[in-house]
Amino acid sequence: MTNDTMGTSRLDPAQLRAGLVDYIRRRGTFRTPQVERAFLAVPRHLFLGGVDLATAYAPQIVITKRAPDGSAISSASHPNLVATQLEDLDVHPGHRVLEIGAATGINAALIAEVAGDAGRVVTIEIDEDLTAGARAALARAGYRNVEVICGDGAAGYPAGAPYDRIIVTAKAWDIPSPWWEQLAPGGRIVVPLRLHGSGLTRSIAFDLDSSGRMVSSHARVCGFVPMRGSAAHGDHITQLSPDVVLKLDARDPHDDDLLTQALTHPAHEHWTGLRVRDDEPVEHLDLWLATSASRFGRLAVTTAARDSGLINPARRWAGACLYDGGTIAYIAVRPCSEDVNELGVIAHGPDSVKLAASLSDLLHQWDNDRPSQPIITAHPAGTPGEELAPGMLIIRPATRVTISW
Repeated sequence: MTNDTMGTSRLDPAQLRAGLVDYIRRRGTFRTPQVERAFLAVPRHLFLGGVDLATAYAPQIVITKRAPDGSAISSASHPNLVATQLEDLDVHPGHRVLEIGAATGINAALIAEVAGDAGRVVTIEIDEDLTAGARAALARAGYRNVEVICGDGAAGYPAGAPYDRIIVTAKAWDIPSPWWEQLAPGGRIVVPLRLHGSGLTRSIAFDLDSSGRMVSSHARVCGFVPMRGSAAHGDHITQLSPDVVLKLDARDPHDDDLLTQALTHPAHEHWTGLRVRDDEPVEHLDLWLATSASRFGRLAVTTAARDSGLINPARRWAGACLYDGGTIAYIAVRPCSEDVNELGVIAHGPDSVKLAASLSDLLHQWDNDRPSQPIITAHPAGTPGEELAPGMLIIRPATRVTISW
């Protein structure tokens, strides 16, 4: 569905909503009739007054606020991702729900539809102008059981606690203590959690169990603007060329001066013979690699860099790569047929042959099991080591996260 194909019904919001719902349904995202009905009910255009009707109901992200440098700091997320998170949240009628990141107010309206008249939704936004806009839009659309608060989402909203569900609509570096404290026993939080300093993020549905830890039911590839306020956390970026940056974990050993010379070395290609189909559940290969190798990073590459032949990492895994000294090696693909690709490794740098071989070995190791879903467990900070679940350990100020396969 495109703006052009929706143009004939551009003046009929109900038909546009039906068209958007049909798009999400064809993607297989809806799993419950309640969420589908919510999407049919919420008048998105009342929350997106700055865009035309076709754009308001198009399957795309709508940026609603930018920082002075032009980067997006607030948006209406892609409707299919919104539907995915809402299904994962598993809201029931009468639930009390806390949303971190009100943005336009669309999410809060959808949650309110599912929670029903007996439910209560609290949504928090850090900027006063966005708070006022969301509050006005929700009132305009008739959602009276939503309370809009201006504040730092990392603090939650204790006055409305405990919450049966918490949903976070911005990329989080940690699960702050107030979220732990305000989630009801047996409750669920859906949070886009950064699992690596390179920015690698998954939207995770965590259930709070009786032992006081949170265990994931699943993790999904996603993209969100980062949290601001006290929970903000920056990326470490190394500029490899005007059109290529390497994102890495600042705590890992790295030499920026050496890395900036990597692309001056010719490419060394190694094709593994491993094949992946377009419909295979292999979206977590990059996360598996981050948990299995040291010095993992992600390459952000412009179209110009790809078109020039300088560098062409696989888009499917967001530029997943390894680095060592002044050498980088990244996952690449080449077509075998219409819906099958071969995995390869392309390396640049003085030790390209060695690093390419290391990454190739890891890909073969991954291929033996092809794990489809990680098991992610979050523990409160201070949990003794012997009580942590097995797996790679990620230490954050308020949380200890383990990832296993």
